[in-house]
Amino acid sequence: MNSSTSNSKIRPDDRTPLRRTTGRKSHKRQVWRANAGISGFIVLIILLEVFLFRNLYFYGLSPGNIGQLGELKASFAHAEHEQIKVAIFGDSQSMDALRPELLAEQSSYEQAQLFNFSISGGSAYDLEQVYQQYASALTELESAIVVVGEHQFNESRTVEDIKFKYFAGLRDRLQVMNRDNYGELLLGYVFKSYGMRTEWTMMIDKYQAGELRSEVPVHAGGLPPVTWSPRQSRTEEYAQETADRWFEHFEMGGLRSAGFASLIQDLREQDIDVTVIQLPRHEWFEQAIRDNYATEQQQYRQFLQQVTDQYGAKLWLMSNEGLALETHFRDTNHVNEEGARLVSRQVAERLLR
Repeated sequence: MNSSTSNSKIRPDDRTPLRRTTGRKSHKRQVWRANAGISGFIVLIILLEVFLFRNLYFYGLSPGNIGQLGELKASFAHAEHEQIKVAIFGDSQSMDALRPELLAEQSSYEQAQLFNFSISGGSAYDLEQVYQQYASALTELESAIVVVGEHQFNESRTVEDIKFKYFAGLRDRLQVMNRDNYGELLLGYVFKSYGMRTEWTMMIDKYQAGELRSEVPVHAGGLPPVTWSPRQSRTEEYAQETADRWFEHFEMGGLRSAGFASLIQDLREQDIDVTVIQLPRHEWFEQAIRDNYATEQQQYRQFLQQVTDQYGAKLWLMSNEGLALETHFRDTNHVNEEGARLVSRQVAERLLR
C-alpha cells in the first residue's frame, strides 16, 4: 500500500514541464543554428562581393573586356601619377595609334608624362567612367586627348555591353531599363557575382585548363596595342561588315552621349586643354559609311561639334591622306606599327609641343 501510495503521488502532469523545457531549449538551439548559418552565408556573400566580384584585380587575371580594366588599374598603380601631364581616353583605335613611347619621341614630353587610358571597345560612356576612376590621382594633368568613333555613341548596344554592367550604378541602369531587362539590371546591381557571371565562369574554365594568369600584367603607359590582324581584315568586305556592325540600329542621345558630354565638361572644369580626335580609317571604311550611313554620321559629327563648342574643347577629324592599306593598317580601321608612328607624329607635332 505504501509503495502504491507513493507511486500514485508522481502523476503524469508533474513530468510535463520538464519535457516542455527540454523541447524549448532544443528548438532554440535549432533556431540559433539556422540564424547563424544564414548570417554566415550573408557575410560570405558580402565578402565575396567586396573582395572578389567587385575587384578589378580579380578579373585582371584573365584577358577580356573586364580583365583589361584590371590590367589598366595595375599599370596605373605602377606609374608615377604626379608626373602625368597628358592623358589619352579612347578605344582600341587609340590604343594602337597613340602610343606614349612614340608620342614622346616627337613631343616636348617625356614618356612617363603621357598615359593612355584607352580600352578595347570603349564606348563614350566607358571613357567617362574610366576618367572618374583616376581623376583624383591626375593632379598635374595639363592636356587630354579624347579619341572618338561613331560606334562609341550607338545607344542600342549599351545594355549588352559587359563594361556597362560593371560600371553602371542604379541611376544609369534605371535610364535603360525596360520590362525585358529590369530583372537582369537590378539583380546585377545588387550582386556583381550575378551581373558579371559570364566573366568569372569563363575564368573558371581557364583555371581548369591551366590558362589563368598567376598575376595581373603591368604595362608602361597604358594597355599594349594589337599589332596584327589576319589578311581578310584588310578587304572591302571587312570594311563594310565593320561599318554595319558599328551602325546597327544606330541611336544617339542616351547614356553614351551624356557620358561624353560629362567627360568633356569635367576635364574643362579642371582647366585641362581638351582635343577630341577622330583617328584616320582606311578609305574603304570611310566609303562604306558615306554610302550607307551618311545621315547617322552627320548626326554624330554635329553632336561632337556642339559639345566641343559648348565647353571650349577642340575637334580634329584626322584625314587618312598618305596612309596606305598594306603599309599603315592592320585592318580597315586600325593602324599598324608604321601607321602608329605616322599618326603619333602628326598628333605630337600639332598638340604636344
